[in-house]
Amino acid sequence: IAGDLLLVVLIPILAFLLILSGPKIRDAVRKTFARESVWQHIVDDLDHLFGRYIRALLLLSLAAFVAYALFLSSIGVPYALLLAAVAALLEFVPVFGPLLAALVIIIVAGLAQFPHLLWVLIFIVGYRIFQDYILGPRLMGTGVGVHPILVLFGLLAGEEVAGVAGIFLSVPAIAAALIIGRHLMDDPAT
Repeated sequence: IAGDLLLVVLIPILAFLLILSGPKIRDAVRKTFARESVWQHIVDDLDHLFGRYIRALLLLSLAAFVAYALFLSSIGVPYALLLAAVAALLEFVPVFGPLLAALVIIIVAGLAQFPHLLWVLIFIVGYRIFQDYILGPRLMGTGVGVHPILVLFGLLAGEEVAGVAGIFLSVPAIAAALIIGRHLMDDPAT
């Protein structure tokens, strides 16, 4: 568990740093490969892919904030906006983040003696089903260019292969493999 928790914190930080250093890395990779035309297109497409992936994660986080803020505020849960912000931030952590956010919301509402905990729980379960099986795959599929069904299978396979890190990296890995395969198949020299 401690190893997975370290990855939960480390992977988003590394992803952010890689995106910041993307242009420098892209230029270095371009200079490294002799067949620059094919590899240049691959590196450019991968650069755009990872930008779209982070954008999709930001949109999922924003959707979580809006949904939780609207629902929790409308039924009068104490600290609704703060709880919505926590849920939005934890959206970046695959699987465990939304679970932890749900636990925090239920615990805070319970400690504040909110009388309708069942409604909060029903909303959280319903929203997670909507986001995990409809909104998430659509945003990832559209933003990253991978079909939503492939996104779902990739998430499941990534979890089996590498746990939390596999879940976080599965969608960009699938999209990267599709980009590289497409370019290598289109290149007549390969």
